[in-house]
Amino acid sequence: MIIEILIYLSLGAFTGLLAGMFGIGGGSILVPSLIFIFYGMGFESSIIFLMAIGTSLASIFFSAISSALSHHKKRSVEWTLVIPLSMGMILGAVLGAGYAATLTNENLKWIITIFLIVIGIEMIFNFTKSLAKKDKKLIALSKSITPIHGSWIGFLSSIIGIGGGSFTTPLMIAGGYNIRSGIGTAAACGVPIAAAGAIGYMYFGQSTLAILPPGAFGYVFWPAVISISFASILTARIGANISHSISEKNLKISFGTFLILVGILVITN
Repeated sequence: MIIEILIYLSLGAFTGLLAGMFGIGGGSILVPSLIFIFYGMGFESSIIFLMAIGTSLASIFFSAISSALSHHKKRSVEWTLVIPLSMGMILGAVLGAGYAATLTNENLKWIITIFLIVIGIEMIFNFTKSLAKKDKKLIALSKSITPIHGSWIGFLSSIIGIGGGSFTTPLMIAGGYNIRSGIGTAAACGVPIAAAGAIGYMYFGQSTLAILPPGAFGYVFWPAVISISFASILTARIGANISHSISEKNLKISFGTFLILVGILVITN
């Protein structure tokens, strides 16, 4: 058990470091890593992908709170949009968890792989930043339609096991907001997505009680959540400091390449 805790602490530290360096929530690192770890630990193969996704969302919840508070202090959170977006995100995240529970490992494997490769390409070529430079309002973000946007973001994020920043930030920029507001608002929206998604995975995982490992509640493995959350919060600030001392462009190209390789590794194993 001590070795397992050390593995989770190491993963959390690594995730927090990269999250701080690249401004991501960590789900793109946690999900594939947990898949391989859970396989190595001998978890029931039919639930490994769901366990990895649910555990990732529960871990992200705690780091998302810290990130949201930090961005709030810098006044980069558009709370007038967070509330209506969150209404849809909560519903979408729960529905996403329910839908994911009906998918096979093969389905989830392809979904996660495609996401990792797309995000890796985005990291390398930075299409979001190019969109921000155009400074054009491509869509109208109003209180009447943001719950609809939020429901889709919550649904997709819950299936993949992320906090939604990869979707929320581009949406904000397309709505005419600057990239800082986009990142800050996405961080705040990550809290309801992670919370609702994790609750959904805990609920829908009750149907597989007979094959759940000790320490799991539904599809959330709490020994991993506690260790990962603790370590990631500690190292996120270190990562943020490192990002200011080396080339951001080279960092993103390296990390983007890393995500693409991980995506290929997931689909080929």
